[in-house]
Amino acid sequence: MPKWFQYGGAVLVAGFCGAALILAFANGSKTLYQNFQTDSTIVYEASTKVQRATVAILPPIAPRLTMLTFVGDIMLDRGVKLSVNKNAGGNYAWLFQNLSSLKNADILFGNLEGPVSDRGADLGNKYSFRMDPKVIPVLEQVGFDVLQIANNHIGDWGKEAATDTFNRLATASIIMVGGGHNHEDAITVKVIEKNDLKIGFLAASDVGPSWLAATNNQAGILLAGDPDLATIIEHAASQVDLLVVAYHFGAEYQPESNARQKELAYLAIDHGAKLVIGSHSHVVQSLEEYHNGIIAYGLGNFIFDQSFSEKTMSGLVLTVVLRGKEIQSIIKQNVILDKTFKPSL
Repeated sequence: MPKWFQYGGAVLVAGFCGAALILAFANGSKTLYQNFQTDSTIVYEASTKVQRATVAILPPIAPRLTMLTFVGDIMLDRGVKLSVNKNAGGNYAWLFQNLSSLKNADILFGNLEGPVSDRGADLGNKYSFRMDPKVIPVLEQVGFDVLQIANNHIGDWGKEAATDTFNRLATASIIMVGGGHNHEDAITVKVIEKNDLKIGFLAASDVGPSWLAATNNQAGILLAGDPDLATIIEHAASQVDLLVVAYHFGAEYQPESNARQKELAYLAIDHGAKLVIGSHSHVVQSLEEYHNGIIAYGLGNFIFDQSFSEKTMSGLVLTVVLRGKEIQSIIKQNVILDKTFKPSL
């Protein structure tokens, strides 16, 4: 029997499971209540005077859906910069005109392929990128919540440009993962709370630059070769409801993942990650389900100027739909770059 408590002229009901809206009135004296059930309500009837309290039995509230959307490599220098200057007067927002649906994501994640700075010196790499700082507010407006900076191009213009990038992102509304002002910052899981979920992000580069590894007193990135990587991932997973680990790994232009990628992806899931997101291949690689986790080995290019093949002028936008803490579905969309390097889904 439910417990009834009388306070003044109102009678309150306690002891139900689920949600209910209850309203009852009594005559001020103690009364023995008996109950019976109808099709849609439970009715409590007093044994002395006919007084009824109708209780609406509502179904349990289902966990809310949360949409995590991941895109591949974002490089807004070189040919892309020339195209923006030529076709849009330097307005980088023009690149994203066909991508308004990305705002539907609860969390939007991408790999930022290089520093965003007006400082530093070109180290003379075969391919060297440095993006205009004015791209940061554009990426904010597009809806990016998290950007990975652990990749082989973050050091193209030296430590000064890399550190400047960290500082600029630290003052933006975008969270950077895979690096930080010191090693502790680089290995600390970055958490976004959405729909009563704590979703954590870590990132690491398996393709350098090793000289830019974060240390106890110097800014830098997290390397996948860090001897404590498994412990770092396990500790991060213990602090969140769902952990995403992003790797910059694999071989460029190869459509199949290699043994090293599998080793790192499996390590992440074995130590608590639910999603592993890969970049660096510049072409789309396969998806794999492993121990109730999802691995996307390579999302290909999102915005890049590699017009020498169809595969490098396309990529994958991956949306992972969560119901509560569980993965409910995966949505795959192709992104195609036109000759001006402007993407469309």
